[in-house]
Amino acid sequence: MTDLQQRDTPPSPLWLDGYLVGIEEDWPEADIYRLIVCGLPRNFHVLPAAEQRAALAGRPRLTGTKWDALLAATVEHVARQHGHDAPAWVDEPERFLDSTWVVFSSPLIRANALMYSPAAFLRHGAIPDPRDLDGRGGERHQWTPWPSLF
Repeated sequence: MTDLQQRDTPPSPLWLDGYLVGIEEDWPEADIYRLIVCGLPRNFHVLPAAEQRAALAGRPRLTGTKWDALLAATVEHVARQHGHDAPAWVDEPERFLDSTWVVFSSPLIRANALMYSPAAFLRHGAIPDPRDLDGRGGERHQWTPWPSLF
């Protein structure tokens, strides 16, 4: 079992601040990335439309890190995928990066990320590997971070 699988409190899809716990607890960047880019869309997808709208309304606090931009971009992307307007808080200037951050350093992945990332990520300057944005939340293998949920 990985450290991420041992976390005892999952972030609620209704509480976007929960997706910042990894930053506060100094998790490895790969775990923070996976939680935001893969976990948030997966958790959001299973909610009824009314709960999705409620989740979008919750403005997460700022951390002053690059993760603010990635979280805003992910929420904006997921909202549009599900036919919702992006929440106003994603347009706050603090949720945009001054310099573009492509999460992965491999030249091929970087090129693909810049070519194929959805507009929300390009707009915020936080560019994930677009393969991580498929309908399963990007997971190539079963991943159950909090088995008690399932």
